[in-house]
Amino acid sequence: MIPATVWTDEGGVTSGTITGSGARTASDGRRWTLRGARPTDARALARLFAEVRGEGRWLVTPPSAVSEPSEAFYIGEMIRDSTSLSLIAEADGEVVGNVLVSVERSVVSDHVGTLSICVADGWREVGIGSALVAASQAWARERGLAKVALGVFPDNERAIAVYEHAGFEREGLRRRQYRVPGGDYRDELLMAWFPDGAPR
Repeated sequence: MIPATVWTDEGGVTSGTITGSGARTASDGRRWTLRGARPTDARALARLFAEVRGEGRWLVTPPSAVSEPSEAFYIGEMIRDSTSLSLIAEADGEVVGNVLVSVERSVVSDHVGTLSICVADGWREVGIGSALVAASQAWARERGLAKVALGVFPDNERAIAVYEHAGFEREGLRRRQYRVPGGDYRDELLMAWFPDGAPR
């Protein structure tokens, strides 16, 4: 259950609540719905991740390293986890986006959530990513989290712009953090958002 809370879109206009379904309009006029993920969405989410992974740019794990059935099982378990948030963007019955905030389980870091987001090709740059991030921030505030962290490839300028617009700050760069097929390495940019403002 997503806690009742009002959140605002990029322009600061109240968009609605994140309790149950919420019909929205993308910046290009297409209709989509923001809702909490259900365990029955696991297969559709695994397909979405496989499609985005197949683009070879945005997700760390190569397609050959993940099977859709095993990923769908893992996703279903995460959706069932009451300490995490999983939302989906749906259009015409198809899952076109997802955001997950998983909360650390250690007593010394259970104030931190880790955000991951995935938006289908063809649905980017129309406001879905921004709406998913905003809904996640509202949930994190409601949960009393002190920090939401994420990692992003430094060349993913579109995503970085969305995160910075939402108030995320750059925390550091992990060089050669991931090895990709062919033997090359990719850096990871670490970013974080603090509901009560960045500590000084």
